Amino acid sequence: MNSTERAFSENINAILESSEKVVVAFSGGCDSLALLVLCTKVLGKDRTFPVYVNHRLRAEAELDSEIRLNRENCERLGLDLAVESLDEGEVEGLARKRGGGVEEAARLLRYRRLEKARLEFGASFILTAHHRQDQVETIIMRLSKGSPVTSLKGISPIDRRRHLMRPLLDLSRGDLERYLVDNGFQWSTDSTNSDVCFSRNSIRNDIIPSIQAIWPDYEETVLRIGEQAFDLCQFNAGDIGSVVDISEFDGKTAVQRTIILFSMWDCVFNDKELPFSLLSRVLEAVEKKGDCSIGSNGAMFSIYRGRLYLTDPSADEEFSLFSADLDPAAGNRIGLPDGHFLLSGMDLVSDDPLAIRLDPSSFSGRVRVRFARPGDKVRLKNGAKMVLRLLQDMKIPAHLRCRVPLLEDDDGICAVFGGMFGGRDRISAKFHTSLARNHFPLYIVSKG
Repeated sequence: MNSTERAFSENINAILESSEKVVVAFSGGCDSLALLVLCTKVLGKDRTFPVYVNHRLRAEAELDSEIRLNRENCERLGLDLAVESLDEGEVEGLARKRGGGVEEAARLLRYRRLEKARLEFGASFILTAHHRQDQVETIIMRLSKGSPVTSLKGISPIDRRRHLMRPLLDLSRGDLERYLVDNGFQWSTDSTNSDVCFSRNSIRNDIIPSIQAIWPDYEETVLRIGEQAFDLCQFNAGDIGSVVDISEFDGKTAVQRTIILFSMWDCVFNDKELPFSLLSRVLEAVEKKGDCSIGSNGAMFSIYRGRLYLTDPSADEEFSLFSADLDPAAGNRIGLPDGHFLLSGMDLVSDDPLAIRLDPSSFSGRVRVRFARPGDKVRLKNGAKMVLRLLQDMKIPAHLRCRVPLLEDDDGICAVFGGMFGGRDRISAKFHTSLARNHFPLYIVSKG
């Protein structure tokens, strides 16, 4: 291995198990092609799945040429390229609907398609080709917007909630270009990379060259600011996910409260900025502690029964697509999209009186975990009831109901985990001996 391959191998093998697969977000540009070549070299072609998302934002001739070159590079590596094509006008339509920019809408749709592919291929992570210069640009963008110092830590190398990994952050664009040239690869160039209508392109093409002309060592200094901001954020906010008890804010300084909110934000969004106006409104609501919802910039903060929730309403599709098998005869630790885990198993010992306890012999056929959807019914002792109506009766806010996990077998809904959001866990009537101590416990735990 050369130095680039060794650095990549150390980064990725520190996280991945030896059999885990990855989806590579492959645009065909220099960065993503280098990532794909490195993955094939270090992980092997059987564990590497390139996925190209066609946003239909450029001329058809350019896209056809790009996809053709991408297929040729994949064939050379012994890989099959999966092409995910968005509908004509889908990006622009989502941008209008959300009231945001085309760049943000394209990114959102891209990650949806990549997550869909990850589930189909049975991969553990989606790999993106963010590198050293991307990190510098991100920190400069946040500086230009006057973002709090806690946001200056930049791009995280791993986001387990969204199954994202960025193993190239300590490699430069020059490293990646040299690696491809040395190996005889040709990459494509996106014509929109020079469009200064996109804020990152403007910073990359106009602002950074001016900074570099008067400040040659700007990269090292900016990255040092990011490292210091990262250290500042380690005040124990690392374990915070998308849900936190309001009591966590008690006795905290203004800076520490801000760190908590940014840690929640990075858990859910990471690639999008937390507006200062939204930050201020949420901090005011936290001070008052009353139930409320505050939405802005495609995000929703909710205070409900003493807890603060952060959700991305546009990610509802991710929850509707989620499904994971559960083996009642074996121990399970199933990661859920919001960073929680479902724990179960005959050998699991729990003194929690609220843990659901189920008789494995009562299941019928395949057992799986998924999330509440319109039309779901659960059969209770007093008759069948619509799941979403049940959650409404528990006074769980409407935008949180589709985030409530369910347990399902071939007969229908077995359990509803309303307790996650301050409601009640409910069990199907067929588990009439569900509180027996010899039945396996099953319960949700927070990210940590």
